[in-house]
Amino acid sequence: MNDRIKHLLELTLNGETYAHPIPTKFDREDVFLPKFERESKQLCEYILNQKPIINKYSLMTGFFNTDNSVVGDMFRRKGHKGWQSISREFYCQPLNNLVTLEWQHATADYTKALTIGMNGILKEVDESIEKFEGEKKEYLIALKKVGETLIDWARICSKATREFAKTVQEEEYRQNLERLANSLQRIPENPPQNFYEAVLTVYFWFATDPDSLGTLDRYLAPFYFADIEKGVLTKEEATEFLQELFLMVQIATPHNDARFTRGGESHFCVGGYTENGEDGFSEFSKLIIEALLDLPTWIPQVTFRWTKKTGRENFYWVMDKERKDPNKRIAFQNDDKRIKCYTEYCGFKYEDAVKYTTLGCNEPSFAGGPAGATTKGNIAKCIETLFHTKTDTIENTKTFDDFYKLFEQEMTSDLATIIAYDRKFISKRAEDFNYLSALLFKGCVEKGLSPTQGASDTVVSSPILMGATTAIDSLIIVKQFVYDEKIVSMSTLIDAVKNNWEGYEELLLLIKKKGDFFGNDTPRSNEIAQRFYASIYHFLKDKKNLFGYPILIGDLFGYNQHHVWYGANMLATPDGRKSGDSVSFGLQQTLGRDRDGLTSYLLSIAKADPNGICCGSTVTNVTIDEQLVKNDDNFDKLVSLFETYFMLGGVHFQLTYVSKEDLLKAKETPDKYKNLRVRVSGFSDYFVRLNSDIQDGIIDRTQHSK
Repeated sequence: MNDRIKHLLELTLNGETYAHPIPTKFDREDVFLPKFERESKQLCEYILNQKPIINKYSLMTGFFNTDNSVVGDMFRRKGHKGWQSISREFYCQPLNNLVTLEWQHATADYTKALTIGMNGILKEVDESIEKFEGEKKEYLIALKKVGETLIDWARICSKATREFAKTVQEEEYRQNLERLANSLQRIPENPPQNFYEAVLTVYFWFATDPDSLGTLDRYLAPFYFADIEKGVLTKEEATEFLQELFLMVQIATPHNDARFTRGGESHFCVGGYTENGEDGFSEFSKLIIEALLDLPTWIPQVTFRWTKKTGRENFYWVMDKERKDPNKRIAFQNDDKRIKCYTEYCGFKYEDAVKYTTLGCNEPSFAGGPAGATTKGNIAKCIETLFHTKTDTIENTKTFDDFYKLFEQEMTSDLATIIAYDRKFISKRAEDFNYLSALLFKGCVEKGLSPTQGASDTVVSSPILMGATTAIDSLIIVKQFVYDEKIVSMSTLIDAVKNNWEGYEELLLLIKKKGDFFGNDTPRSNEIAQRFYASIYHFLKDKKNLFGYPILIGDLFGYNQHHVWYGANMLATPDGRKSGDSVSFGLQQTLGRDRDGLTSYLLSIAKADPNGICCGSTVTNVTIDEQLVKNDDNFDKLVSLFETYFMLGGVHFQLTYVSKEDLLKAKETPDKYKNLRVRVSGFSDYFVRLNSDIQDGIIDRTQHSK
């Protein structure tokens, strides 16, 4: 990074470039105004009362934060009263230990800002105003006011920058500020004219949805390659512009907030299939990764979208960058599995399906739309129900198929309840009308709908389920120990589970030692995993969410340890889990149960879900012996292994290189391990900053050394 970026970096890490919300006083008679007029009026007044963040090293400005006095953006949902009313009752507060309300990410359609600018957007708003009457017309008029205010905000930023430039002595920095002031006279009102203005446009609009940058290498690429070809841009300059953008995304989160070091606050993608079916990873994609990793920051994080057309050289290059990044900002996604799911199962057009991104902790979304679900459920609860409440229904089952039929009935009943509450949560959120994000969200202008009301046609609803591997392993133990090998009777297994394994210690030890657990690529464990996901697939395939969106499932816990909370209130299960122990999360294995090595572990995961029903918000953590990545020969083999994993159907992976011994030492003496960074659940963070339950879960992961 150059000196200018180094100075900006220092200011960022010290929190000096944070855009503190400036309180705004509103006319008390606003209370008499109609809802849309009042909310948009106050939002516009608030925006114009903010102060641009400018210093002598600035080449970009325009970001601001909202407070709860106004209806803010889709992601942070400040001032969203419908959301606030349900979050007070249900956010991270499970109903019957089965379902709870969670956060919802969203990504703007930056392509629109880059191709038609605010003038083009406002023209579309005017056309829609002529089409609609009543509430929709009033809402669109409110959107127009907000759009015009954003242009005014750019002019305020331009004027403030020009005035500040007069105080700067260094000619280079003064010229930068003058360039910024001039550009803010053109954008966001008009489309950008060059790469610098394109990045500035994204920077400026980020305040309207401070979440994901989406498919950054796609929408910026035309500007980059055009300027490179004209000879008016160097790679060094492009890197500098991107780094200033990334620093703004970092400081969008307050530096004294625990989330400041968590990459899940913002997440974008590079690579993947393009609309013409080619692999989209380019030299510009590489430049983006290099620009990001050159910064010793944590936000944003990036996912590399692998395709079958990705050259091994590029895959190796990205994995090599990942192994050398101390801040763990790169994850990996299989485009072939996801695109197949989005086109064949979800019914999306190919040209829309390839525009997906991952945001937050690994939730899928499409440009101009939200991640479409708001729930986290406990899919392992049905196992508890069968072994503690409905034992009479399973005690005399003659075959595993008979038992599985009862399990399937219980599981799908729970799934139906989870989906029903997702509808309730979404319907309550739909009471909120969003103005700030709507201008770059699909369908809002065209349909006169808020992005909270199902405006976009390309959205995946992905309820996230804790406990999938807990359920799968429990099914495996039932099949293996009761029906296949007849080691115990169903009555004995029920008694052992009901008694929390007390008095059945030998059986528990045998299960832990001989259990054919998921993750070992055995015929039985693979068959049970496939059957489990097939049951979910067949139950969900014809169902839609409240707004008609297809439903896929996920399995990550995000920032909140739902797997721990659900487990704490669950009785023992047949897989050897004791009462109060955590249930599983992710499509993965823990506690050393994946005994047969990394290859078998990855093959099991790749084979588990051939229908792709788990192409929602899913995560697979892999912990590897550091020597496997330090040694180049071993690393080369590792790259080949993960390439095979994707070829066979794996959806996702993210890597951690640290020994269990170091993790245990870090828990005992955290001051000595302040820089130990790990992958958690779709995000990375410093191990010693995580709470004890999450630390224990990371320690329980199997470390693969072969």
